[in-house]
Amino acid sequence: MPLYEFTCEQCDHTFEELVFDGDQVACPKCDSARVAKLLSVPGLAKSTSSALPMSSCGDPSLPPCGAPWCQRKG
Repeated sequence: MPLYEFTCEQCDHTFEELVFDGDQVACPKCDSARVAKLLSVPGLAKSTSSALPMSSCGDPSLPPCGAPWCQRKG
């Protein structure tokens, strides 16, 4: 997904913008076209468990967490 982080050279506002080929980017705060693309590193998901977010947390008799039919509490 072409999501980039920019900073406005006029008002120093930092923002993210979806940019497709040929799109012009302007600051959403002051509407200036003087923006600079920042170097961003993708973040890693932090988890205290090795289970996937939609897994049944190790108990195969339970439905996946977050499912509408899930009977688990907590």
